[in-house]
Amino acid sequence: MGISIYVDGGSRGNPGPAGAGVVIRDDDGRLLHESAWFLGHQTNNAAEYFALLRALERAARFGPHPLTIHSDSELLVRQLTGQYQVRNPRLAQLYEQAQLLLIKVARWSVRHVPREDNRRADELANLAMDRGANVIVFDIDAAATSDAPADGAASGPPVAVPDSTAPRSAVGRLVRVTLSRPPAAHACPAGGPCAALAAAHDGLTIGAVLPAGLCLHAAHALLPTLLAIHGTEPAELAAVPTLTVRCGGPGCGAEFQLTPVRGSNGHGTRGDGA
Repeated sequence: MGISIYVDGGSRGNPGPAGAGVVIRDDDGRLLHESAWFLGHQTNNAAEYFALLRALERAARFGPHPLTIHSDSELLVRQLTGQYQVRNPRLAQLYEQAQLLLIKVARWSVRHVPREDNRRADELANLAMDRGANVIVFDIDAAATSDAPADGAASGPPVAVPDSTAPRSAVGRLVRVTLSRPPAAHACPAGGPCAALAAAHDGLTIGAVLPAGLCLHAAHALLPTLLAIHGTEPAELAAVPTLTVRCGGPGCGAEFQLTPVRGSNGHGTRGDGA
């Protein structure tokens, strides 16, 4: 079975309130998943990448099937295919996160499609911006355990599913997080974890739980990369480089370095943040 994903992201104001839309179907056209994700304050291009990340995270749960990515963003498509370099630091972080997910796909390709062929993903991105919240419109796994019809035309409220898609076998995996650039003075609303990271020469080891007091902006920036590392097979961890993640808090500028703890395999000891 092959899987096709359609992704779209946008913001109102560029940057401004942003949303991402995801549609996943199998090769026969059967709907597997539709979701809308509110992204907070982002640029259009960052929103496109977040849509891709959300789609790849969900598609991974269907198994290692060949994957075809459809996007109406020429920039996203050409950066994924190597035609364009990723020069923007923020997009470079998101690009690295996407690559971590794509290395686990048996075979994948990406196609640029006209906006009219990506209309449903666009509608979902706008739904997220309108509501200011995440919405799972349809998910075949959730529908299989409910009375919702398999065609996705369920009545009633959308089915809510967890945002995290890390495999259960990886919840004990450890990631070393160090603060390579501290937040600007008085910019962080939490302070605690950043201050602790700054004081710890070797950083903090994070397991399945984020450090207490981590601000929403830093958590939003760190989670996709942490989940991607947690979802990497133990044999593949050696190929995962140290990754840089920047906090998206207004005026913050904090940067984190994330390095997998090579010996952790899903059954390691609990980290500092557990």
